[in-house]
Amino acid sequence: MSFKLTEDNLVASIIKRANDRANEGVVTYGDTMDDAKKPTVDWIKDTQEELWDAIVYLEKVRQILSEQNL
Repeated sequence: MSFKLTEDNLVASIIKRANDRANEGVVTYGDTMDDAKKPTVDWIKDTQEELWDAIVYLEKVRQILSEQNL
């Protein structure tokens, strides 16, 4: 029997993707985020880089929607 964390399919999809990503990270990096150790400043730098990527991706989507007049 499978256990369902939520009745909300959107949230369930996000949970599944987070779980899949975490498992891929263990394969790629050899440990979990819980076990990962590095200086705090490196965590901040990594987060900034991820957020800059997100800004670029959002700008691309905004341009696409603008071109489609949406």
